[in-house]
Amino acid sequence: MARVLILRPAEDAATTARALAARGHTPQVLPAEEIVPLGTAAPAGSFAALLVTSAHAVPALARHPSAAWPAILAVGERTAEALRAAGFDRVTVGCGAAGLVEPAAALAAARGLPLLYAAGRVRSDALETTLAERSVCLGVWEVYDIRPLDPGQEEIARATQGAPPDAVLLLSRGQVSAYLRLAESLPREPGAAPRLLCLSSRIADALPAELRSLAEISPAMSLATLFDHVL
Repeated sequence: MARVLILRPAEDAATTARALAARGHTPQVLPAEEIVPLGTAAPAGSFAALLVTSAHAVPALARHPSAAWPAILAVGERTAEALRAAGFDRVTVGCGAAGLVEPAAALAAARGLPLLYAAGRVRSDALETTLAERSVCLGVWEVYDIRPLDPGQEEIARATQGAPPDAVLLLSRGQVSAYLRLAESLPREPGAAPRLLCLSSRIADALPAELRSLAEISPAMSLATLFDHVL
C-alpha cells in the first residue's frame, strides 16, 4: 500500500484521508490551500435555479432563506448533503458539472429566467462555457476563494514523519502549483519520484513538461475512481 500526500484544504483533507485509510493506504496530510469566504451579497433579481459545484459555497448560501431559490442543482452527493444539512430541501444531484448542464438549461427555458452559479473565485470555466454555447443566461456569484498556504519544515516533517510520499494527489491546478512549490522540501529517496495522481487531464496539463510522464489521470472526475482504478 502507498503513502499518499494530500494537499487539500484541511476540512477536505480529513475526509480524503479517511477514504484512503479505509483502502489500506497511509495518508500524509499537508494542507497547502485554505478556503476563504468572500462575504459577497447575493445578486438581485429572480433566477430559474441555483447551481452549486462545491460544498465550500454552502456557508454563503446558508445566510439566505431556502425559499429564495426555487431549485438548486448540486454537482454531486457530497455537495448535496452539505446543502441539505444547511436546510435546503429542493436539491437535484448531477453527476459532475457536465451533468448539471441539461437540467439547468431545461429549467432556464421553462421558467424564462437566468441561472445563478454560486462559485469559487478560482474555478474551471467549463460549466460557464458550455451554458454560454447553448445561449443560456448565467449569472456568477463568487462566494469563496482558495488561498495558497506555505507549509514550513515542521509541518512537512509532521505530515510525512520523514517518509517520502509514494504518490501525490493533485485534485486541482492550484494543487499542482502547491506541489511544485513544496517538491524540493519533501523527503525523497535518491533516484525516485512520487506518482502524480491527477483528477483530470486538465490538471495534468498544468504540470511542467518534465513531470508529465509521472502523471496518472483518473478515467473519471471522481475521487473514488481515482483511488480504485489508478492508485
